[in-house]
Amino acid sequence: MVILLKFNDDRIYKNLLPDRVYPGIYDVDMAGLRSAGIKGLILDVDNTLKPPGPGGPDEKALDWIDAARESGFGICLLSNSLRGRVLKFSSGLGVYSVVGAKKPAAAGFIKAIRLLGLDASRICVIGDQIYTDVLGAKRLGLMAVYTLPMTKKEEFTVALKRILEYPILKRY
Repeated sequence: MVILLKFNDDRIYKNLLPDRVYPGIYDVDMAGLRSAGIKGLILDVDNTLKPPGPGGPDEKALDWIDAARESGFGICLLSNSLRGRVLKFSSGLGVYSVVGAKKPAAAGFIKAIRLLGLDASRICVIGDQIYTDVLGAKRLGLMAVYTLPMTKKEEFTVALKRILEYPILKRY
């Protein structure tokens, strides 16, 4: 038996629709975020700042993070990944990190908000998944920016979530 979900009730979408959508993190309009009153960024790591898997940031990611910091944004990385992987990525970046966040659970987001020391209305979450990054952000009153994933190479569970994201992204 196949069950098709038809999302035609806007109440269902409330916490799933991002405030803004960009092709990738390097396309995010920093000036637009500043003019919206944003002072802090909570950033997903895998498939947002770097392809999934081990490794540190490439030159483009380093430049983007530096530009965001120079623009006055506080930055906190928020990842469901294990401590070692995230710390390898964030080492030397001079940004906060919250690992093993279990997004969309609130606890990781709340910890990131506290580390940034800002009101939720001044923080934007940027990530590549509707059901983790966007849902977690919206439930706590944070601005949510969705970026397309950097690569299609993903874990099986993430690939399944992408199927469920399609009806939501279709609205854009």
